[in-house]
Amino acid sequence: WGFSVPRLLGISDRMEARQVDGSDKPKIVPNERTVGNGVLKVVSTGFLVEEDTALMWRGLMLTKAVEQFLRDVQWGDLDYLLIDMPPGTGDVQMGVAKLLPRAEVVIVTTPAVGAQKVAGRAVDMARKSYLEVIGVIENMSAFTCDHGESYALFGEGGGQSLADEIGAPLLGKVPLEAEVAAGGDAGDPVSLAGTGAAADEFRRIAERILSEIAPPTP
Repeated sequence: WGFSVPRLLGISDRMEARQVDGSDKPKIVPNERTVGNGVLKVVSTGFLVEEDTALMWRGLMLTKAVEQFLRDVQWGDLDYLLIDMPPGTGDVQMGVAKLLPRAEVVIVTTPAVGAQKVAGRAVDMARKSYLEVIGVIENMSAFTCDHGESYALFGEGGGQSLADEIGAPLLGKVPLEAEVAAGGDAGDPVSLAGTGAAADEFRRIAERILSEIAPPTP
C-alpha cells in the first residue's frame, strides 16, 4: 500500500468508509482491480491525499495508519495480504512485526553492495522479531540493449550474495527495462499484461511463490 500504488495500478478513486456486514462501525472499503480471474484489493496512503501533496507523518502516525489498514478495512477472503514497506528498520517495520507476528518477509535489494548491506539489516530486524524471511528478489539487475549486449549498470551478484549469506532462496532477478517504468507511469504494470524479460521474470517469481515458497492456505 505504498504512496505510489494508485498511479502504478491506474486507480484514482478515493477510499471510503461505510457500514458493512452488520458491523457496529464503518469499515474502509478497498479499491479493486480485476486481474485475470481474481480481484486485487488495494488500500494506500496515496488514496488519502492529492498526488502532489506531501504527507508529513511522524513514525507513530505511520504505525497507526498501518494498524488501521489492517484492522479497519473490509478485506473479505484473501489468498495473500501483501504489504509494500519502505526500506530500513524504522517504526513501520516494527509496527508490522508486532501486528502480524506470523508474517513472512520477502527482501528486495539491488545488485549494489551498499543496497545489500541495507537489506541485510532488514533481514536481521525481521529475524529478531521472529518473522520468517522466505526469499530475496534482486531488482534493477542487468540491462540488455537492442544489440543483445548485457550491462550490469548497478553491479552484479548482490542478490545472490545476500541470499547465500542469510540462507534464503534467490527468487528472481528483475532486469532493467524501460517498459517497467512506462507501464508504471501509465498505470498498467508489465507484470499484469506486459511482454519482455522483466514481465516474464515478475510472473515467474509470482508463480514460484504461489507454487513452492508460500502457497495459499487451503
